[in-house]
Amino acid sequence: MKSLLVTLLLLGVVLVGCSPYRIVQNQVDNAAAWSSYRTFAFVDTNRIESTPRDTYQAVMEQVKQAVVAQMAARGYQQTKDNPDLLVNLGAVVKEKTQTRPTTIYEAPLYIGQRRYSWRSQEVPVATYKEGTVNLHVVDAQRNALVWDVAVSSVLNRRGVTPQQIEDAVGKVFEKFPSKGA
Repeated sequence: MKSLLVTLLLLGVVLVGCSPYRIVQNQVDNAAAWSSYRTFAFVDTNRIESTPRDTYQAVMEQVKQAVVAQMAARGYQQTKDNPDLLVNLGAVVKEKTQTRPTTIYEAPLYIGQRRYSWRSQEVPVATYKEGTVNLHVVDAQRNALVWDVAVSSVLNRRGVTPQQIEDAVGKVFEKFPSKGA
């Protein structure tokens, strides 16, 4: 019975540790006065000339809602008047190629000169899309970047669900500096 409990505990740790989201960047300004920050607002992006697609805007609105929930859970209040922190969001989707190395068993049959050599090569297998969301938090008074973080994940063909967005933003906010810092 004891070994079964230990096995289940280890399985739980492995499953929790296997997140599909990767923090690809996390920089914190240690000189920032986190205990003095109380309010935040999003950077106004309406002045951007090129209008993003409706799909992008809808996803970014979901990301904003998830950020608001995470900030509120940490005691920050969203405001439009003189915020302590400004939050800037960005997202990029890149198409990538999955590869695999060749093996000696795939080498061409060769009979002839002695100076023949074979080297492993990367062979394309498939393509996939990887999405990255960047979050920049700026001290509004000093106009200084105080937290810069990015999360990345492979996107499925059906698109991103609101639950996936909440999970990714939650993963990001695990690294959020505490107010006591």
